[in-house]
Amino acid sequence: MAMRRLAPSHRLLPLTAVALLVLIAQAAWTQDGPRVLARGMANGREIVGIRVGPGLPPPVLPASVRTPTPNPAAGTNTLANVPAYDWCYGCSATSAAMMMGYYDQSSHPNMYAGPANGGVCPLDNSAAWAAGESPLSATHLGYDGLAVKGHADDYWVSYLSAAADPYITGAWTQHTWADCTGDYMGTNQSAWHNTDGSTTFFYYTSWGGPLYDYTGHEPSAVKDGAHGMRAFVQARGYTVAANRVFNQLVYPNPIKSNTFGFTFDDYKNEIDKGRPVLIQVEGHTMLGVGYNDPDTVYLHDT
Repeated sequence: MAMRRLAPSHRLLPLTAVALLVLIAQAAWTQDGPRVLARGMANGREIVGIRVGPGLPPPVLPASVRTPTPNPAAGTNTLANVPAYDWCYGCSATSAAMMMGYYDQSSHPNMYAGPANGGVCPLDNSAAWAAGESPLSATHLGYDGLAVKGHADDYWVSYLSAAADPYITGAWTQHTWADCTGDYMGTNQSAWHNTDGSTTFFYYTSWGGPLYDYTGHEPSAVKDGAHGMRAFVQARGYTVAANRVFNQLVYPNPIKSNTFGFTFDDYKNEIDKGRPVLIQVEGHTMLGVGYNDPDTVYLHDT
C-alpha cells in the first residue's frame, strides 16, 4: 500500500464514479495534449476523452506504509480485504479488478467465479496466478483454468503497441466477454482506439459536474472505461444505477478553473460507506482504499 498527499495544488483531476463503486481520476491531460483521444458535446457542454495509461510501475517501487487504525470520527479510515494486484495488462483494468475483488470478498461474491482460493477472489496475484497475471483484470489462456483464448490472447501485442489486435491480424473470432474488467472497459483494444496498456475515460472539461454513464461515442468509436465497469458488474448479475456511474473533475482544477467538483470530503464519504475509489494521476490509475485528515489518500498503486 502506498500513500499520497493531495495538496490543493495537486488536485488537477478528472474523477470517475460507479454504482457499487466510485472512481476518481486525476488530470492525465493538458489542454490539448497527446492523451486527448476524442472531443464532443453532452447536455450542451464540452466533453473530452482521455487515454489513461499505459502507466507501467517504476522499476523501484515505493515502500509500503503502515495505515492507521480506522476511526472516521478521528479523521482516518482504511478498508480491509482489498486485493493488491501488480500491473496486469493495464493499470485501469487492474485497479478495477482490485475493486471488484474487494466486493467479491464482501457483499457481491459473483464478481470472481474462477477456481482459485475456493472461488473467493484472491488478495494478490502471486499465490493463485503469477506476477503480472490476474484473470479478473485480463483473462489469459492457461491461467486460472482457462482452456481457450482470453483477453490477453486476443488484444495484447506488446507494451505501448498501437498495432491491430491479434484476433484481427490472425483472423480468428475474439472470445466472448464474461470474466474480466479489461474486456468491458475497452482496455488494450485497437477497435476502441486504445494502445496496449491504456483505457479511455470521458468527462466534462471546464464544468465541474459529473458526466453520467457516457456512451455517446459508442458503438463505433471510443468506449468510456467507467461505462465498461458498469457493464462488467451487470454481466456478473448485479444491478447498477446509471446515476452512480460518472466521471468528474476533482475540485479545484487549476487547468480548467472548474467552480465545483469532487472533493476530498466526497472521497472520505465513499470510503466511510465501504466503497474504494479509482484514482488517476498523470495517466496512471490506482485504487484509493483509505484516508487520513487533512489531505492523505492511502492507495494500492499496482
